[in-house]
Amino acid sequence: MRPHVSLNGLWKFCPAFDAISADQRWLDSDFDPKNPDLTPVTAGAARGWIKPDYDDSRWLDITVPNSWNAAIRDLWSYEGHGWYRRTVHIPRGWQNKRVEFVSEGANYRVALYVNGELAGEHEGGYNPFSIPVHRFLKFGERNLIAVICDNIPKPFRSPGGQFGWWNHGGLYRDVSLRATDTTYIDDVTVVTDVNGSHVDMGVTVEVACEAGEMTTRRIEIELDDPAGKPVPLPSERKAQTVTLAAGIARAAFTFGLDGALLWSPAEPNLYALRVKLVEDGGTTDEWSHRIGLRTFRIEGTRLLLNGEPFLVKGVNRHEQYAGGTIHTPTHTEAQISEDVDLIKWLGGNAIRQHYPNHRRLYELCDERGIVCMVENPLWQWGRPLVETDNADALDAAKRQLTEIIRALKNHASVFMWSVSNENLVKAKSDDAEVVALANQTIEGNKELVALAKKLDPTRPVVEASNEWPGDAVLCETDISAVNVYVGNPVPHVSGAPKIVELMKAKMQKLREEIPGKPILAAEFGEWTVRGLAQDYPPGENYQTAKLTALWKGFMEQPDIIGGFIWVFADYDLHRRFLWAYEYRCAYGLFDIERKPKAAAYAIRELWTAGEGR
Repeated sequence: MRPHVSLNGLWKFCPAFDAISADQRWLDSDFDPKNPDLTPVTAGAARGWIKPDYDDSRWLDITVPNSWNAAIRDLWSYEGHGWYRRTVHIPRGWQNKRVEFVSEGANYRVALYVNGELAGEHEGGYNPFSIPVHRFLKFGERNLIAVICDNIPKPFRSPGGQFGWWNHGGLYRDVSLRATDTTYIDDVTVVTDVNGSHVDMGVTVEVACEAGEMTTRRIEIELDDPAGKPVPLPSERKAQTVTLAAGIARAAFTFGLDGALLWSPAEPNLYALRVKLVEDGGTTDEWSHRIGLRTFRIEGTRLLLNGEPFLVKGVNRHEQYAGGTIHTPTHTEAQISEDVDLIKWLGGNAIRQHYPNHRRLYELCDERGIVCMVENPLWQWGRPLVETDNADALDAAKRQLTEIIRALKNHASVFMWSVSNENLVKAKSDDAEVVALANQTIEGNKELVALAKKLDPTRPVVEASNEWPGDAVLCETDISAVNVYVGNPVPHVSGAPKIVELMKAKMQKLREEIPGKPILAAEFGEWTVRGLAQDYPPGENYQTAKLTALWKGFMEQPDIIGGFIWVFADYDLHRRFLWAYEYRCAYGLFDIERKPKAAAYAIRELWTAGEGR
């Protein structure tokens, strides 16, 4: 319904290695390179890279979407600023429309210029965002779009100075321009409550108006069942009228559905929901989404889906695919579909991500029946060793968590929010600064948990802990989500029973500390090299023995609701990550080319044979 113009394709690109070219304000064109008082602000404009008449013919060609690390061989490890330029024809019919620049994700900070004017900025490398641009456009003509992006790791960002995956930079997900009426659907929230085969569904619609004059719109709701047939809704409940001149108007709809087809991994039934804005009998805007009717809730130490116990058989997954000098985060439809198929082949039903993945992953998981634990990319906050100890990172994390929930809240597959991963929550000494840092991390994560629950009270909220027992944040979460790395006192396949013994002892301390709560193994894994068939690390036999022993050990404890193997497929680590043996994290059940290791077959045998409860 909403007209759009794709900006995917060929752009001109120039890395900006120095402060002058990296400046994002470009105030004047007066430039004297010998002036000792020159600042990046006043000097930047001299190059004129945001101007429509600048000659960029000698710049590099780059195809968007892609990271500059994957696209340009000489920039495989580059962390810095990069400039993008391209022109695009804007339809004359878009005049008097609200036009947005839409990105599905760009890492990390973006400033957008249109025809030489700053249109807006965005921070955060993994969330979709949009920036209004209509005030700067020339309709019926070609317009210049210039973007500067930087992926510089900094302690006050989220993630911070170092992190455990490759730091791809640039416009690595889809970009487009999208037009709407100046009165438009700004947000829709769908909530479903399952009771047997009866479902209570709530739909809250937010309508925004930028017209500046009083306007009236009729909001209409339509719903089709999984077979594509219209679901009859009471006429008095499926439409409301709103009147506004500026700002936001909200309308709430409630429906009761009897005999509904529920969503689950076994039967991923999807309904088609449409929300329309109507004026004088004509539709002026439309929002559509496929929704699943399902409810996750916690009862004692059990996780329930539609009233039935649900066992999480999951993998952690990074958004990286084989190809090029450094592997790429940009996927094709076939690649992401292959990953989903491989997880189903394993017998898996769940994926955890350290950061929001491309929207298409969640659509495919909706379709094929895989649940997703989506994590805010606040990673190892509070650790000076990896430059993640800045208090301001909490502000970045709150902004991103808010964006994550807004973007993904209507996906049936998204069943849990994780606010962070592996924080420093235990002071390692009595030093006042160390204690203050741990307290900062604890209180900050409690704030994130409270924020997630406020934004979405319908899903469990967790923090993935690797400092347990003794993690005070776990007292606030709905589930005790813990990363299970208990050491390998006997680094040989014969030592697997000892690892399970240590795991069980540690789990018992956790449940004594926080009783009556479900436990989730958010990570458990082992490094191996595909093809190395030996019985000790990094052999495939050792990885297989450890993973299968741990899974069986989990299943012997009724309050453990499952787990996520670290990791689905091998991936590349941050180039400055201090704890890495190499740039490749080889914990995968598959290598980076998606070739299975021995453990993949063993896990498939466990999961497809019903190894569990």
